[in-house]
This record gives sequence, C-alpha cells and structure tokens, in this order.
Amino acid sequence: MYKLFKRLQHGLVLPALTALIVGCGGGGGGAESPKSPPFYPEPEDEWTMVWSDEFDGSSLDLSNWDIQEGDGSDYGIPGWGNNELQWYQAENISVVDGLMTISARTENVGGYPYTSARIRTFEKFDFTYGRIEARIQAAPGQGLWSAFWMLPTNSPYTTWAAQGEVDIMEVVNPATENERTFATVHYGFPWPLNQAAGGAPIPADDPSGEFNEYAVEWSNNELRWYVNGEHYQTVTKDTWYSYYYADQQTGYVNGAGAAPFDVDFHILLNLAVGGNLPGAPDAGSIPSDMVIDYVRVFSCSYDQDDGVGCNSNADRTLPTPDAQEPFEDSFDLYTDAAGTIPGRDGSERELAVNSFWNNEGSLVFSEVSSGDADRGTVIDVQTSNSGNISINPVDEDAVELYGMGNNPNFWELHAAELKFDIYVDSASTDSASSLLIKMDSGYPAVGFVDLKVADLPSDQWTTISVKLNDIIASRAEGLNPINTKKIVSLFVFEPTSSAHVQLDNIELACGHPTGCGIRAPGDDGGLPPDGGPPKWEGTWRIRAEAGSLRVGPEPGDGSWWAIDDAGVVDRACYYNDDYIFGTDGSFQNVLGEDTWLEPWQGVDAEQCGAPVFPHDGLTDDATWSYDEGAGTLTIDGYGAYAGLPKAVNGGELPAVAIPTSVTYNAVFGDSVSATLSIESGDGVWWTFELIKTENVEPPEGDPELAGTWRVAPEEGALGVGPEPGDGSWWAIDEAGLVARECYFDDDYVFGTDGTFQNVLGDDTWLEPWQGVDAEQCGTPEFPHDGMNDATWSYDEGDGTLTLDGFGAYLGLPKAVNDGELPAVPVPTSVTYTVTFEDNNTLLVNIEAGDGVWWSYKLVKVGDAPEPPPIQGTWAVASEAGSLAVGPEPGDGSWWAIDDAGLTARACYFDDAYAFNGDGTFNNILGDDTWLEPWQGVDAEQCGEPVFPHDGVTDTTWSYDEGAGTLTLDGFGSYLGLPKAVNDGELPAVSVPTSITYNIVFEDNNRTMIVSIEAGDGVFWTYKLVKN
Repeated sequence: MYKLFKRLQHGLVLPALTALIVGCGGGGGGAESPKSPPFYPEPEDEWTMVWSDEFDGSSLDLSNWDIQEGDGSDYGIPGWGNNELQWYQAENISVVDGLMTISARTENVGGYPYTSARIRTFEKFDFTYGRIEARIQAAPGQGLWSAFWMLPTNSPYTTWAAQGEVDIMEVVNPATENERTFATVHYGFPWPLNQAAGGAPIPADDPSGEFNEYAVEWSNNELRWYVNGEHYQTVTKDTWYSYYYADQQTGYVNGAGAAPFDVDFHILLNLAVGGNLPGAPDAGSIPSDMVIDYVRVFSCSYDQDDGVGCNSNADRTLPTPDAQEPFEDSFDLYTDAAGTIPGRDGSERELAVNSFWNNEGSLVFSEVSSGDADRGTVIDVQTSNSGNISINPVDEDAVELYGMGNNPNFWELHAAELKFDIYVDSASTDSASSLLIKMDSGYPAVGFVDLKVADLPSDQWTTISVKLNDIIASRAEGLNPINTKKIVSLFVFEPTSSAHVQLDNIELACGHPTGCGIRAPGDDGGLPPDGGPPKWEGTWRIRAEAGSLRVGPEPGDGSWWAIDDAGVVDRACYYNDDYIFGTDGSFQNVLGEDTWLEPWQGVDAEQCGAPVFPHDGLTDDATWSYDEGAGTLTIDGYGAYAGLPKAVNGGELPAVAIPTSVTYNAVFGDSVSATLSIESGDGVWWTFELIKTENVEPPEGDPELAGTWRVAPEEGALGVGPEPGDGSWWAIDEAGLVARECYFDDDYVFGTDGTFQNVLGDDTWLEPWQGVDAEQCGTPEFPHDGMNDATWSYDEGDGTLTLDGFGAYLGLPKAVNDGELPAVPVPTSVTYTVTFEDNNTLLVNIEAGDGVWWSYKLVKVGDAPEPPPIQGTWAVASEAGSLAVGPEPGDGSWWAIDDAGLTARACYFDDAYAFNGDGTFNNILGDDTWLEPWQGVDAEQCGEPVFPHDGVTDTTWSYDEGAGTLTLDGFGSYLGLPKAVNDGELPAVSVPTSITYNIVFEDNNRTMIVSIEAGDGVFWTYKLVKN
C-alpha cells in the first residue's frame, strides 16, 4: 500500500490508518500470501478513506493541489490539446462555505478571450488503485466543459494515450440541447492511434442544476464508474492495453499486466471553455461556475497490491467492451540471407543486399559466417571513409507501407521500427563518427537517424531499434522527406567515417490498433498507382482491410469503433459495393444482389441482404462534383451515398431525414486511393478508405492543346514535391494567389500552326534570380518575356509536350529539365509530361533535377482561332530571283538577284520580318544589313542598320485576306527593300509611316510572294519563306 499512502505528508490523519496497514490480512496469518485470504471484507468495511479535500478553508489548500496556468504551451500542449479558448489562472478559484468554485469568465488574458481554472494533485497526492469520488455541480451553458479525471504521474508508458487516462466525469454544454456526458478510459497507442472505451452517458438527471456524486473504482483488473451510488459502466483490463516505445534496445512493446493502469495517477478538476467537444460558447453562457463540494480517495481494505476485492456495489450484469489486443506484424529483411516481402497474388518479392554508393571503393561488404552457430550468416561492412549498403526489392519496384505513418503529417505518431543486431569492431571504427540508419523513396527523398558510435556497445552483439517516426520526421539540408507509400530502400546502413561493423536479424516491425505492414501489390483489389494525377472518374470501393471503416470524434479517428479483420469477413457483401463516378458527372451505387444492412433499414439484425430503397442504387439522376480547393466531394441524388448510407451531414439515419445531397471531406492518397470523412452530427466523424478498381476512358473527342491556357487560380495549382503531382514541399495557397495575381493572368498561347507564345502583359511574377531584390510583380525579364519565337509539339503516346524556343516555358521559367535556373543555363527546349484531366484542364509536370518535380494545373481560357497565314517570322528566300524588279508584279526582267548577289548580300538574307500574334511587327536586322548609297554610304555594302530602317520603331501589321494586302504601320518599317514604298523609291519621296503590299501565299502558306508598286509601273517583288 506504499504507493497509495506515500503522499500523505500534507497532514491528513486517519484513525484507522495504522490498523489498515498492519491488520487487513484476514486473520493475521503473516506467513500466508495476502493474495489468497479466505474472505472479502464486509461492504461496510470495504473502503477506507486515505485522502480528501472537503474545502473547509477560505482558500485552496496548496498542499493538496497544484494550479496549472496558461494555455498549455508550458506543458507542450497548446490549447490544452483540445483547441480550448480559455487561459487558466489561479484568480478563477474560490473556496467559500465548504465549496470550491471554478469560474469561467469573459476576459482577455494571454491572447485568449476567456479565463477559467485547472487544478491537479500531481506530486502532492499520487496513488495506485482505490475509489475516487467527488460531489460536483457542472457549469451550465453552451461551450462549457466540466471535467473530473485522472492522469498518470511520471508514467513509464511514455506519452498519451499509451500512458492512460481515466475520465470519471465530463459534462459538456449542460442545460442546453447539446448537453452530453462522458465517462471514458483512454489507452493503447500514442496519439493519433489512441484508443478509448466506455463513453456511456452518465445517468445524472441534471448535472448543472444540482450536485451529483461521481466516482470510479479502480483495480488492476477493471474500472467501474458510479453516479450517486449507481454502478453504470465497467471496463476490464481485457479491453485496455499500452503499446509504447520502451528504449533503443527493446523497441516497441505491449505493456504487461494491467498496463498502463498499474502505476501512480493523480486527480484533475477543470472547467474548459470551447474546444473540440463543446464547440464555441454562446454570448450568454459566461460567466458560469463549476462547484465542487468534496473530493475523496479510498483504499480497498482487502489490502491486495492489485487493488482487487472491494466490489460489493458492482453490478455484474453490466456488459463490458470486447477484449482488445494490438495488431503486430514483422518482416525479416535479413536473417542469414536477404528475406522476402509480400508480392502480388500471394507470391513473395525477393530482397537483396546492395551497395549503390561505395564512395569510390571506400566501402566493401560481404555476407560471412559469424562463427556462431546460433547466429549464422551476417553482413560484414568495412569502410575507410563512409559509403553505404541497402536492402531493396530485386524487382526494383517501390514498396508500399501502411499503418506506419507518412509525410507530410510526420507528427502523427505510429509504432513501426527498424530493428537489427549490430557488432561494432572498436579497433577499426572511428569512435567519433556516426552510423546512419536510413530509409528512402529514391534520392533525394531520404530519412535517417544518427546513431553515435560512442553511444553504442562495442565488441559485442547488441540489438538496436530505430523508430520509423524519427525517419519519417527527418529533415536535412539537400534532402526531401520520404513517402512510405513508395519506399525504394527498406534499410540503408551508412557509416560517416571509417568503420568495421557486422549486421544481422534486420527486420521491419509494426504495431497498430487495426492493421499495418507491407502491402502486397494488388492485395486490396485496387489498381496499382500509375504515377498520374488522382481523379474521381472511374469505379471505387471501400478498401477491404481492418480500419477502412471507422468512427470517432475527429476526421480519420476510429477510437470509438473501427472495422476489424473479422468484420471485413462478415461484411464481404459490403466490400464489393461499387461507387461509379462518370466522366459526365453522373454517379451510381452499384450494389449487386446484396449489401450490408442495419436494423434501421427494416431488418432484425445487422446482416447481408437485398439493397433497400432508397439506398439501392436505383436513383438514375445522381451526380457528383469535386471541389479541389475546398477538398470536398458532393453527391447529389436521393439515397446516393459513399461509405455508409446512414452517415449524412445532418446526423445519422433514421434520426434525420434522408437528404438529397451529401458532402464529404475528400483527400487523395495517390492516384488510386482516397479517404472520405463526414461529420454525422456534432463531433461524430465517420471515415471511409476507398480504393480505385477501374479507370474510365476519356470523354469522346480528343482534347486540343491549341488555344490559350493559364495556371488555374486555385490553391495547389502550382507546387513542388518528390513526385509528379505532389505539392508536399510547397504549394500555392490562398495568400499566394493574392500576392501573385500578376502571374495568374499570364497566357500560354498554343497556335494551330505549331507556334507558341508566352503572353505576359505588362507584369508577371519575378524572383531574385531574375535580377530583382525580392519576389514581386514586375516587367517581364528577357529571355522569359515572350518575345522570342517558339514552337510546340505534343507526343500523345509518351504524354510529353515540348517547347522549342529560347526562354519559352510553362508554369515557372526556372523549372527546366536539367535543374532550376540560374544553376543551369537557359535551354532552347523544355519538355514536360502532361495529362489531360478533361478537355479544358491540363496537368503539367517537370522534373527539375533528380527527384524535384514541379507541377502545374492549367485551364483553357480560350480556343485558338486559326491564325492568319502571315503570322510568324519570315525572311527573303536565299535563292536566285527572290528579289526582283520589273514592269509587273512577279516580273524580274529589269533586275533580279543572282547567285553572286546572294553571296555578296549574305547580311541581307539573314534579316527577319516578325509578324507577332499580338499584331506587332519587327524588322530584325542584327548587327548588319544591306545598305545603298542613298542611306549615306559610299557604295552598296553590308553595314550597320541606318535609322529609320533599323527596326527600332514600334510597328503594327494588318492583313486584309479579301483584298490580299498587307499593311505595316510604323515609321521606317518595311519588307524586302526599305527604298520601295507606295509613292515611289527613297530618297525621291519621303519616308512614309505606312506601307501596303500585295501578297499571295504558296506552298501551304509557307511561302509568301510580296509585291509593291514603287511609282508608276515599277513593281518590286520579294519571295519570303517562313522560318
């Protein structure tokens, strides 16, 4: 009984204490075990009070209670772990007339709008086993949460909820229509795999209108809850357990005996405002008071170390929750030889030991006999300077882990580990170095744990456990987080310096409430991930595995109930139900001859049976819609559903009317898996895990690239991650959409003639590598300003889109095939992988360096009009006769360029005439062009362009197809020869601001014959070809 009495220093004196300690053995036979006496104590003698606070003073007795203050941040749980809205402080506690009151008030302290109080007996009175009771009047009002509960004191079972929690009484929103009461025990795994049992409503008539006595009786074999002397709930140790990480040598264990409820606990009383359970308070709810008359703790006089024996008030007819055990699995990666992991259709996938990086021969490894008959073959690793070995599937396909945690939610703790035996040869191993234990999803997606050699035993075999949580959470410069759904190397061992090490018995092990392990390809009936973007179109089912169907207080939480392996078998008729999402927006439940039915559907008990109207899938006008930004999936149609038909937005059927529309929160896991969750009433969250079993063909009619596209102005439309379509490293958010407004109006124009243009307007988004001080909107910078000629080509078979043109780009100019600018040169060609989501949505990906994938979602904002045949860049054909003059159009009888002229005027034949898609025109002459004496030179020659025929004047072009005329408007702009203008030949006439030419197209619009009458009966003719 030492544990129970060790904190009685505060001065409580109990008359029977001495007798209790020395005399409750049942007859005084000191030699007999006290665990097998011949009688139980009489009811009136069962319980002996060992501690109490009757609140008889004028202030809180601080020898009994510790006052917790603040918002929980000082204790590592901001918002006290429940998103509560109050600041706890001592000023909200009062003791008057034998009552202790905790008052919730409206006042701003610490940035919180409310204050209240929370007290505990932590390290003032801690105890194991007994009866704990308090007489309490809960605080009334919406948003109020009165609690009387227990937590462990310095538990060896690590963290919540593996260390346990006992909620003796929780009352939320009393005296409102949302009033609820709870009495619960929490246990199992650390959050978020925590488990709970109990939770039955407390049979107290008016918890805030009058005092009620709440109690729990605790022994190592069960917990019993009472209100006003009535026993209403029991949970036995067959239900609870503690799965926790013991230490680096032991790893994860399932606690023995009554763990976690076999160590000291302490008492807590608090009044919370707001939070996950009650929701926000109403304006009239506060002030409000929680009043406590007394708190008492009793010891069982039966004097057993396990607290068992005092149970005369127990109602043995009460049902108890089912027995529970954690699910555990392990996979031998190496024992005497490389192991195997589950493969498709029941086969085994072979593993192999490799060294993909030996640091230029520094590292060598071999599989050798250990010399120990009990151990067999081991892996011997020797290195003079780093390098690594790894264990990988021989087929080189990625491995999908499940139930072990993943990024980006690395803070959601799971219970998986890499375990191995290691022998460190101290004579050949740098004692100041480290041994890195890694797992990767393909470099640079690598996670690792650093084991210091100095901290490890040497010259002996020892077992080491590395938590997969730590590998998943690993963040190192130059590396990306791993994705446990796509593991390439299951185990990597990397010394950082010289080392001689042997390894053996390498395994991947896991624990989970319902299931974890290595998923065999195709074992869930789903399609294999295709690496493409996720989309709903197709056929989906609930994943046929434990945990795929669950309910709890938050999305994804299955602490109240989750389907187990036996349930999956019993509900086979449910797991073949199909949810078909049509490409036309139609939706259908296809249930076959039978599905899972529940009593509210008119059957006697849960069973497989013929589908019942209106949840029979016969509604023929159901539709679906997905809001990617909001992450919601809506199914419209009377009786249409996904998951369970009873779970709807307003509550659970049949308590609410059958709706005509249901909206789910929806999150894709990859291209063939998704999670749906729905709040069916306040704080009741159903979660369903779906897999895709069949894709659908794209809609009729080939999607066309030709047209104008923009990056979709929505969250996530621009992102970067370790895989195509993955934005886990960074993705545009709502604030980014506002800041980069100048970016989301940039146009990518794909011409039907194969031309491409970035049309950026006056400003676009710039980054510092483009010469600006900070990220900002600004004038487009060369060569990413859309001024260079570019073309596009699309390979439908390969799903690739190539832009040819210096500086042409989609999405972000910095993301190119060799890496990211400015670390690599600006290319003249960029190739993207593209997928049409529909005819007007294009998903674009580019690997900008190893494992760095930028992704863009483009939407079509305009079809491509057939461009005029003149649009593009042209030059005078470098052939005899392409430049001529005569009495008629096309006539070169007076003079025409010959072969010698082509050579002499080479500087002329590289001049270009650019007819841009926006109607602008450029003479592009380079450093020199052909000059004649009227331009101020001594003789015909190549030379620097002369104003105003130097191409620097702003010019536009217009084409009249009916008249067959082309007009250039701009001082000094021209085609062919600058001297030939409509009024005559320069310099005999003035330089005009506009010139009109006659044009005729040939050769499928790739050749243009241009003529101009430069004075009466003088026709210059030019043959231009399109670049």
